[in-house]
Amino acid sequence: MPSGRFNCQQCGRSFSMAAHLGRHMKTIHGKQMARASAPKRKVGRPKGSKNRRSLGGAPWAGLAAGNGASQVLSAMQAYQQQLASERMALDAKMAAINTALATMGGTAVAAAPAATGRKRGRPAGRPGSLKFYIANVLRQASGPMGPKEIAAAVQKAGYRTKAKELTKAVSNTLPQIKGVKKRGFGQYTL
Repeated sequence: MPSGRFNCQQCGRSFSMAAHLGRHMKTIHGKQMARASAPKRKVGRPKGSKNRRSLGGAPWAGLAAGNGASQVLSAMQAYQQQLASERMALDAKMAAINTALATMGGTAVAAAPAATGRKRGRPAGRPGSLKFYIANVLRQASGPMGPKEIAAAVQKAGYRTKAKELTKAVSNTLPQIKGVKKRGFGQYTL
């Protein structure tokens, strides 16, 4: 990296402009630099605007990549483990609620497919979407289903819509879902 005139006292990075050093100090180290004199004109973003490169409240947000990439990596892995344990706890709670609903005669919400069980790609649609409900209905079906049957099963599973022709929406959505195969005339499986 070419050496500039302005060096960071904490991590040693060098910058060609004082404003760049000031932005680095504020975003990476969380410190405001003292100004030697008042500027003649305002430079940079307007007051109150947000830094678009900010990592939010992530635990690795305060770590500089050049100042220990291994620290950033270990922080991200620890955060991933924490999220995975929270997901497992939520899945257990959802299973208990679904069991209670099933014993009372209510309809249970289908659980999202686990990210570890899929080989690649995302689950079929985000939770609550029509793709998500169609994929869950086809996954639980014992055989091929037609769009009319899928639309009825999706509504029974709890999908809310204002569409007048849900069967048509299901027919249009089926080809967009990965893993859905057409078996005969108007019959689909997952």
